[in-house]
Amino acid sequence: LNPDPTRKVVSLGLIDYDHHTTYLFDASPDLSSQVDVLNEKAGFEHSKMPDAVFLTHAHIGHYTGLMYFGKEAINASRIPVYAMPRMGAFLSTNGPWSQLVLNENIALEQLENEVELQLQEGIVIQPLIVPHRDEFSETVGFLIQGPLKSALYIPDIDKWERWDKSICQLIQQVDFAFIDGTF
Repeated sequence: LNPDPTRKVVSLGLIDYDHHTTYLFDASPDLSSQVDVLNEKAGFEHSKMPDAVFLTHAHIGHYTGLMYFGKEAINASRIPVYAMPRMGAFLSTNGPWSQLVLNENIALEQLENEVELQLQEGIVIQPLIVPHRDEFSETVGFLIQGPLKSALYIPDIDKWERWDKSICQLIQQVDFAFIDGTF
């Protein structure tokens, strides 16, 4: 095997060119370099950090990049972090993540399973609970509907057979499907 040393932990960037905003799905340990790529691809003047972050679950590769928002790094101010209820509670009650909430580096925004959230005109995000080891939080994927295209983002999943949805049907409904296949 020849692993690629430049390969990053999974995350997905979303760029809204109409409103000059950027969003990140999953805050991986590679967040700093991933945000650099996101801003470079956006091609418009923008703050260093994304306008919001959507978290899938409480496993190390999916939320630990939040550390870059803290006082020891960029000392961000109220970056919206969208999470399901157990994920939000995990961040609020476990250090050092709770400091991000207490110091208002991040502002937790609660998501609900299958309830659509309109970010901007023409951009709708819908979380979908998926079956995965849920020791610390529920696990969600996201349906992302833009003004012209749609996408599906699915993080770790244990067994497709345990899900009450058909991945084949979901993929047929979107223009792009991003499925974390690292395990």
